[in-house]
Amino acid sequence: MNAFGMNAFGMTALPTRRQLLSFAAAALAAGVLPRRAGARPLDDVVAAGRLMVAVYRDNPPFSHRKGGALVGVDVDLARAIAGRLGVGVEFMELTAGEAVSDDLRNAVWRGPVVGGGVADVMMHVPYQKEFGLRNPEAVLFGPYQREGFALARNPMRMTQPMLASLPDEPVGVEIDSIPDFYLLGAFGGRLRERLVHYMTIPEAVEALVKGDVAAVVATQSQVEAALGDRAAGFPITPVTFPGMMASSWDIGMAVKENSRDLAYAVGDAVTALLEDGTLPEIFRKHGVTHNAIPVE
Repeated sequence: MNAFGMNAFGMTALPTRRQLLSFAAAALAAGVLPRRAGARPLDDVVAAGRLMVAVYRDNPPFSHRKGGALVGVDVDLARAIAGRLGVGVEFMELTAGEAVSDDLRNAVWRGPVVGGGVADVMMHVPYQKEFGLRNPEAVLFGPYQREGFALARNPMRMTQPMLASLPDEPVGVEIDSIPDFYLLGAFGGRLRERLVHYMTIPEAVEALVKGDVAAVVATQSQVEAALGDRAAGFPITPVTFPGMMASSWDIGMAVKENSRDLAYAVGDAVTALLEDGTLPEIFRKHGVTHNAIPVE
């Protein structure tokens, strides 16, 4: 789970002293560390015939290992984008840090402190104006999915798809997730003793299927992908968290600030993939509903 500025769910959070110190250290280090291979503008990417794309490690259904192969929505989308640009694609697997700002630094504009290059494009970046303004070294663009929270339930044990009507039965959540933190204190804390923590959403969903819990609260994409063909027996309903700034957010991409022409080209590619049906088909392949960004 990320914390400073935007967490893994794209929600705004206040910085801790430790996070502020780490950012100050990073700012000082930026002036003294040796230069690394930089992100490239469009012409350099085309000339090299290769697009380097950063994806999160262990982030199903968007990017994860299955049978040793890198798979997921973001992986297939990156391949489709590279195809539109007429280049090959390589992947940089990124371990999520404490903050998405850290991930942007490591993936697209400076590189890891321990050394190594950066990617041309980073996938699965929260697309929010305020967050972008706090990270001027990167350009956020191309939102391709609207994400939100959802409730999956056993309809025999939970008849109403509302958080306020959660039954006096176990409810599964991923440990240290936004649903975990929210439900611990929601409704006067009456759900605290009924929360069952799991390391991953697939584990929580398996517990739902086996009858160990009556419901699971997580992001919609995680729940849909984990249930797969079994979703017919366990209805999935979008939910909001009253009192929070937002219960939905947009997922987009990022490039280094000097690679705006690459961002334009990649953004155009995503638009074309949406218009010809490729983008929703990629989501469908991985068992996820594609929620397009409304035109404002």
